[in-house]
Amino acid sequence: MIEVSSDAARRFILEVQGLRTVKPSKSVMSVAKRIHNIQIDTMSVVSRSHNLIVYNRFPRYKEGDVWRYLKEGKLFEYWSHALCLIPIETYPFYARKMENVRNTTKGYYQRFGVKMKDTVKKVYEYIKKNGETSSSDFKGKSLGWGGSLESRSMQYLHYAGRIMIAYRKNFLKFYDLTERVLPSNIDSKPMEDTELSRFAIELTLGSLGLGNHQDIRTYLGRWPAQFLWKGRRPVIERFLDELVQEGKLEQVAIESVKDTYYMLSKNVKLITKAETSNPEEPVKLLTPFDNIIRERHYPSNIWGFDYKLESYVPAVDRKYGYHVLPILDGVNLVGRLDAKVHRNENRMEVISLYLEDGFWKDESGLERLIQGFRDFCKYHQINDISVKKVSPKSAKPKIVSRLKQ
Repeated sequence: MIEVSSDAARRFILEVQGLRTVKPSKSVMSVAKRIHNIQIDTMSVVSRSHNLIVYNRFPRYKEGDVWRYLKEGKLFEYWSHALCLIPIETYPFYARKMENVRNTTKGYYQRFGVKMKDTVKKVYEYIKKNGETSSSDFKGKSLGWGGSLESRSMQYLHYAGRIMIAYRKNFLKFYDLTERVLPSNIDSKPMEDTELSRFAIELTLGSLGLGNHQDIRTYLGRWPAQFLWKGRRPVIERFLDELVQEGKLEQVAIESVKDTYYMLSKNVKLITKAETSNPEEPVKLLTPFDNIIRERHYPSNIWGFDYKLESYVPAVDRKYGYHVLPILDGVNLVGRLDAKVHRNENRMEVISLYLEDGFWKDESGLERLIQGFRDFCKYHQINDISVKKVSPKSAKPKIVSRLKQ
């Protein structure tokens, strides 16, 4: 078993994820292949999460560029842990999930497909005849979440793999038959069950760096672990230990962390080097759906950082704010920012800023914080920052003063 400090574990994870790295990603596709799934988000308080996930790993990224790669067939949209943009090369893995969806009635969409089979068939035939289709092509009555029956039928057909999202326009999805969207060089055949387990483990640990049984159950969504191991921790860990015996994986003990973690054996040298790397970079403002944040157990276990998205919590019950961005300084999560970008006013509003560490008290720490804010504004193409609440209060004068400079 490899024993590492919590600091080394964090550095290694951020290196693998491309957030703090000596080998930064050079394109949207290199980010996607590095972390595998980029969660799509509808919330636009600041730039949407899929943009920020890529930007924080590829600083030259331009807002909305991910959709070009979708239209070119280099990425595809499907449910991983949530609706994500995924490298097209991994389609056979998800094709196996689609096959399972078509062959079971367990789950909301599966039951919907059976109950509304006549509507589903009509929608499929419409798309087959007319080509690229959006929900706006149907005038069905909205049923609330999920839209009309026709819209939900398209969602089911997408989930079952019979249609794909060809592109988005103004965030609206346009669907077409899978055989007309999937590039001809991509295998549409579902991955064999004998390959699934190793692929899921290697993809998760290759993307995340370090993971335990919880991460195997969540990084790619619930389906792989449930299908392969019925989601049971002892069964998952037994298989992980088999891969350790084969020399494919290494067990890792992280200082002050209770659970045993696992990593790909080929990355042993990388985690050793992570001990000595010490990048002095501006803070990064992470989206709530960043790959190291979105599964709340992960930042809690590795960073001791308890995070909760409060967007759906009643305003009176919120502790930090509506859409709070975790703050990454070096390899540490050191605070939270509730901010809103007012593009028409050319301004970012800092509604509240909570700093949990004294990093801002010295000149270099304060400079990293201010530069991170400025980089964030530059990405959003705005020039001004207004600051309301800061905790601790003693930090506000320093921050406001530096921002004015």
